[in-house]
Amino acid sequence: MSHKKPGIVHNGVLYPHLVTKEILEAMKSFQTRDDDIVIVSFPKTGTNWTLEIVTQILQATGRSPAKSDDHIIGKLEFKYPEDPHPSYVLLEDAPSPRVILTHLKPGTAPPGIANPRGKEKILVVMRNPKDTAVSHYHFILKRRNLDATQLPWPKYCQDALAGKESHGSFFDHVLAWWEKRDDPHFMFLKYEDMKKDIASEVKRIATFLEADLDAATIAGIAEKCTFEGMKATLDNSRYEDRRVMARKGVVGDWKNYFTEEQNQAFDALYDEKLKGTGLDFEFE
Repeated sequence: MSHKKPGIVHNGVLYPHLVTKEILEAMKSFQTRDDDIVIVSFPKTGTNWTLEIVTQILQATGRSPAKSDDHIIGKLEFKYPEDPHPSYVLLEDAPSPRVILTHLKPGTAPPGIANPRGKEKILVVMRNPKDTAVSHYHFILKRRNLDATQLPWPKYCQDALAGKESHGSFFDHVLAWWEKRDDPHFMFLKYEDMKKDIASEVKRIATFLEADLDAATIAGIAEKCTFEGMKATLDNSRYEDRRVMARKGVVGDWKNYFTEEQNQAFDALYDEKLKGTGLDFEFE
């Protein structure tokens, strides 16, 4: 794995080297389809977990014959070294229903995702920002082939708080999507709820996707989509960023990293950004 730092800055957001200005420009004209299912997230908040649940639901209803990694196309805005074209180009020829993954904010995402006018279904996945930061930190160390001396946690934590790490500010990202909460095209999921009661969340997703599944099927999907059940799928993925994806899959790991000072700084920003928005998170 090469030591690559993030690439471009676009609209004040730093993107990884897999994203180019040309790709971001192409997002303006990317066409969604009525039966598209889109999973929107800030990195490390449960994207692949949600993808696995959606894939299992589609399989159970006969709408998708393949395992998630057989037909998965990586993040919409990425150009992976293992693929001949950027993901958005590959998606143009992908069979329906397409499951589209993106870390983009509404202002940069294609119009059919940011402001759907058809029957598109958008699942927005969120996770508490402290666990997200820790998970993202470890992911970045792996992806950039760094160790903790080259990118110490205090440096990463400071940059993440300031929105200077890849994909920008967590708070700006989640709040921009949270503004869509009254739009029926959107469904909001939280990582912590999925950890607490995966079967209920599977049922909720199935209902949103208009998939009529019985209790036994829901229970079977929930069983396959536990962290342990999914880790093998991710570890064997053809996409490198899926292979380095699953680490601990727990809530509250942030306590092993945050100093009292870092915690207070995060809490202050959390209150400043989220107070009065109706959006809150569980931290343990």
